[in-house]
Amino acid sequence: MSGRLILAIDNSLDFLNIALGEDGRLIEERHARSDRLPSEVLPVRVARLLGDHGYSVADLSLLLVTLGPGSFTGVRVGLAFSKGLARGLAIPLVGIPTLDVLAFPFAFLEGHYLCPLVDAKKGEVFLALYRVSGGAVSRIGDFQALKPRELESRVPSPGLCFGSGVRMCRHVLAEIEGVRTIEDGFQRVSGEALLKLGLSLYDQAPLPEALPIYGRRSEAEIKFGLDVSR
Repeated sequence: MSGRLILAIDNSLDFLNIALGEDGRLIEERHARSDRLPSEVLPVRVARLLGDHGYSVADLSLLLVTLGPGSFTGVRVGLAFSKGLARGLAIPLVGIPTLDVLAFPFAFLEGHYLCPLVDAKKGEVFLALYRVSGGAVSRIGDFQALKPRELESRVPSPGLCFGSGVRMCRHVLAEIEGVRTIEDGFQRVSGEALLKLGLSLYDQAPLPEALPIYGRRSEAEIKFGLDVSR
């Protein structure tokens, strides 16, 4: 099907990132930080992006949203908004792990291991390990939340670490032979990467249910014994 209007949302990191595309072509990407609650900002920014290009939500054919790990509140708000919109419009929703999107642009590093690191607060980083082979990026490990010192034996060589968690881990990563780091940049997902990866997953239907990936238990789960996985 041609001419699909696609809205892609990432609210799992420090920036709210919204991208609008037509099939695999990126029309525009916007990102911003806000002092207002994410639930207040997201609907307004989506409506503004669509309106600036002469569209409304009724024109959308497909929704993409990141699932985390990242900000607990951000993940839930982004996913709840996207699910509500998808159900109201009766259009498909594709959920994509945030770390998968961060790793996707490095598919040109054949033979390398990739380790996106996201600041998880509380002195930890969220991470997963990926391998580039045949021009494709494949996840080869689970999503984890670790202390920086625990990275020492986790990143193989040749490797590349990047993302918002690199700075807090630099002293450990510097000691790992054959591992390079990118401290500046890749603090947010690429709208183009989110579109391309989301479309590739959509083409592999049937789609799994979009469920949040938190990377660790929330304080509410620990303190009150709750299950907020859905």
